[in-house]
Formats: sequence, structure tokens, C-alpha cells
Amino acid sequence: MGTSGSYGGSGSADWKHAHDAFDALPSSSPSGTGHQYPPDTTDGQQQLLDNLVSALSTALHKDDADHGSPPATGYPLSALLSSPRGSGGGGGGVGGTRVPTGRAGAGSRRQVIKGSARGAAALAGAYALRNGDAARLQELGLDLTELRSLRPLAQVSRILQAVLGDAGHPDEAALRKAATRYVKAVLVDPEPPVQQDALRGLVIEWIYELSLVELGSQKAEGNLTAQEAIGKQRLVRSWLERRLKQIDVPDTRSMTVREFTATAAEVTGEALRMLRAQRS
Repeated sequence: MGTSGSYGGSGSADWKHAHDAFDALPSSSPSGTGHQYPPDTTDGQQQLLDNLVSALSTALHKDDADHGSPPATGYPLSALLSSPRGSGGGGGGVGGTRVPTGRAGAGSRRQVIKGSARGAAALAGAYALRNGDAARLQELGLDLTELRSLRPLAQVSRILQAVLGDAGHPDEAALRKAATRYVKAVLVDPEPPVQQDALRGLVIEWIYELSLVELGSQKAEGNLTAQEAIGKQRLVRSWLERRLKQIDVPDTRSMTVREFTATAAEVTGEALRMLRAQRS
């Protein structure tokens, strides 16, 4: 289920509450593909979903190394990028030392807000390549000419590897999965998403994938089938999208890469606050 792998979960009381709220969701097999499922929910289902997303956001907020709020000045790019800048286009560590920027082990703090900024750095790289912006790519240690010599899917892989590096922890795998969806949309789809929409989508997908790391670390009660579990997951994603579809994202088109990543961090913090608040 999700991206949990062999991860055993945090075992905290907050995540136990989130597990219980997930177990309380109705079990149903998915009746569609992609992100079109599920259909409209009943009032009772909406309350159960609100209980779950509130529990998820509370647990993520308490886990976060930055306590749900980014630094006032944002993160320096050196704290977000996997590969050293100025190392021949971001490859392999030549000319610099790779320093892990994400969650590295079971004892490290979860990087909810910073992770969103890192994913946004990859997204900024995708837009820079799409727009032929060599200067912004250089901020990320990437080279426009080199990237243009690659096929689109190889471009996606190159940017993700330069910015996010290898996924050595389930949280890192979740971040890579969330970022991949939107980097691909920018570089592979005939019409790329508007930047504000892509940034909002990235934030939602990151919260969803990170939640699955914990929700997938123990089996839900009631002996769910794989199809029922998938149905619940799609219900959660759909509800996150509905709850956060109106979250404000400023015009990002003229932002520097660092400003773009700072905006992603701020939007993520606001998203967690919105999810913790009960609807009126």
C-alpha cells in the first residue's frame, strides 16, 4: 500500500489516531481509473474524511522538523539540492561533495515543509527547461544545452536526480513520486499546467504520498482487500484535492527558484493548517 515498503511506521499516538480514522472510512472497490474516482460523497463520508485529513495534518505538523513553518527567509538552495552546484551540470558529485538533504534514517526528523520546497525546486527546473531559461537551470546546477540533448523522460529523470537524488528512505520515495507527477506534466504533456496549479497540485500530492508512508506501515483493520485499500486511498486523495483546491497560490511566473521554493513551503504550511481546521 502506498510507498511504505518495509517501513514500520512511527508508532506515535497521533499516527495511531490517523490509522483509526482511515480504518473508519467506508470500504469500496474503485470503479474507475486515474484521479476521477470517487463520485460525490455523502455527508457521513465527508465527516469521516474530515476527521482523517485533520488527523493526518496534525500528525505531519508534529512530525515536521520545522514545526509546520518554513524559515522566515526560506531555505537556501544549497540546503535543498542533492548534487553540488557547479559540478558539471549536477551529475555524480564531481567537483563537490554530495550532502543528503532529505530524510536519511529512522532517527531523523520528518521534513514536511522542507520536502515541499525540494519538490518545488525540481518543478522550477522543469519550467525553466520548458521555457529555455538557462539562468534558472544554472541555479540548480543544470545545463540547458545538455538537457535539450535528452528525450523528455530522460530530462525528467535528470532533473529529479540532480535536485532530489536517490530515495534512501520511504519519505524520499514519496517526495520523488509526488514531484515526478508534476515534472512529467510540464515536460511531457503537450500543454503544461499553469505554474500556480502545478505548485498547488505538488503540495497536495506530497501531503498525500507522505501520509501513505504512515498509513501503509500497518494493515488497516477489517481485513481489507487490495482493491478496497486502493478505493480508500483514492477517496483520501480526492478529498484532499477538494479541501485544498481554493488554497491561495500567488503568481509564480516571475519568481526566482528560491522564491518559488519558499512559496511552496508557505503553501504547504497553510495547507496543513486548513486541513486541521474543521469545516463549518
